[in-house]
Amino acid sequence: MSAAQGMTTQVVKPAGAGHETLWVLLAAACILSVAAIVVGVRAQPLAAAALAPNQIDARTQLNAVEQGVHADLLVASEEIEALVASDKVLPRIEQLREMELPPFALGAGAGTRGGHEWRTATQGHEMAYVGRSAAPEVAASMLLRLPAKGEGVAPDAHGHGDEPEVWVQREGPQTWPEQLDGASLVRQGWRQVVTRYDAGVTRKD
Repeated sequence: MSAAQGMTTQVVKPAGAGHETLWVLLAAACILSVAAIVVGVRAQPLAAAALAPNQIDARTQLNAVEQGVHADLLVASEEIEALVASDKVLPRIEQLREMELPPFALGAGAGTRGGHEWRTATQGHEMAYVGRSAAPEVAASMLLRLPAKGEGVAPDAHGHGDEPEVWVQREGPQTWPEQLDGASLVRQGWRQVVTRYDAGVTRKD
């Protein structure tokens, strides 16, 4: 038998490309699944801070008119505090109207926003502007409580300190508050307006 006749030839087929493609696709799917889970977890809304019984949420529990008056009061508080710092006295309602400062200014739109009758109120170190609503079905009575001034003044039980606060009164008769501390306002049917921030509004990494 010749050498050529005794030689055995074996054909080795290359590995199937189909298997390699399958593994690549499985790996890509796993990566995408993990990424989707991570993004989903990070996008979950943060638990909103629980409201106290004497508080309401500005974004979800005020109607559109009340939200507008609330925003005006917070903006006006900056101007009022500047006037208090320079003049050492709480600006009168008439002065704020002369400045055409919302929501105190008298105009065609005032009546459509509850027609509030505004008064100043002071009690010790407490200063506030109270607006009694002429149309409670349109907008609740509103109260702007300014930061308490004076040495040794500490935040009260409801956290009143260095920031202005807006309170609303919806239940019961529309009355002027007898006292301005947080506990007294709560007893008189006033509720503090707060803004709860969650992932739907802002998120910090």
